[in-house]
Amino acid sequence: MILEAHGDICRLGYLRIIPCLLEDDSPKTFDFLASVLYEIVKGVGDRDFLAGRPIGLITSPVNARNYVTLAAELDLIDRKNQKLGIFGKLYLCSRSASRFRRLVEGDRSLRLIDLLMLNDAEKLFFLWNIFAKDYPFIQMITSWAIGRGKFRRQEAMIYAMEEAYPQALKRILPKSRIKEVQEAERFRERRLMIRDKIEWIRSSQYAKYRHIAPPRFEWLVDCGILKRSGRGKYEVNAQMIYDPDRILKLASLSLEKLEHYLFGDFLKPLEKLYRPADRYEASRMLLETYNLMSRYFGENVDLLKLECMTVISLMESGSIADLSMIHDAFNSLAIQFPDKVYVTPGTKGGPPLAYIDAKNLEL
Repeated sequence: MILEAHGDICRLGYLRIIPCLLEDDSPKTFDFLASVLYEIVKGVGDRDFLAGRPIGLITSPVNARNYVTLAAELDLIDRKNQKLGIFGKLYLCSRSASRFRRLVEGDRSLRLIDLLMLNDAEKLFFLWNIFAKDYPFIQMITSWAIGRGKFRRQEAMIYAMEEAYPQALKRILPKSRIKEVQEAERFRERRLMIRDKIEWIRSSQYAKYRHIAPPRFEWLVDCGILKRSGRGKYEVNAQMIYDPDRILKLASLSLEKLEHYLFGDFLKPLEKLYRPADRYEASRMLLETYNLMSRYFGENVDLLKLECMTVISLMESGSIADLSMIHDAFNSLAIQFPDKVYVTPGTKGGPPLAYIDAKNLEL
């Protein structure tokens, strides 16, 4: 669960730049990353897009720094060594990253709408990212939002901070930090003690609500689940590419089951939008994705993450396949080329690792 948040980190699209700044594998301080990020996006604008008054824009080095902190919370950055985190490495294995590499290198300019808006594959990637790293808080908020259908930001903030937040803290914090849970459980009582609206808005507790809850609503907007329907108003996006019932199911799962569902049954509605990938295409993309991932993870790659990234890569090329089909494709390759494609046990009880001798393998 993301414990460090700020009210201005509302746009997931900016985060795509940050892994590209770390691709040379040298550690970089958060302040350095923030200064470079700010210089890259400074002055970018679209008159038509700005007319919609998008929120969460990077307008200063200070809120650029907040985005870098968010990137660390989402494991796009490894906080300890100040290099790429797991999800940062995974993002660089997507085709989407090429646009932002070129932006970082100064070979391409992008409009503001390009910096902020996510395509379908990127929406799936960030759903995976935020549901994995903000568990279980984002799940609770998502489930509540889908159930409500329409809501105002104020009521959503109250639910998020007075019901979901204490429950989430109780599930993730050790008993040694019970005081933080107890403090959160008193949020409602303290709010009701402040009767004057102006005094409430000026209170430190309201500031905590504003920094923690609203960015999550905006992340769900970026991922296509919600849409803004007016000032301080949200509703379920009727044009979303996912099925609301499947989102509710996703929001109810444990971390261990998240990836299998997200890249499995959850994708069924997308079969109407993308052409189905055949076995050969799935196998080719599996090999391409392995080659990319091996640059960042070494020759032994987490098998499940390899299969998930293959699904995303297929979407980026205009086709769709679920995790089951990709897994079958891997198994077929392992049977056909047992000396070149195989699985080894993960280290220290970790997930199974895939090895593919892609250089000497021809389909």
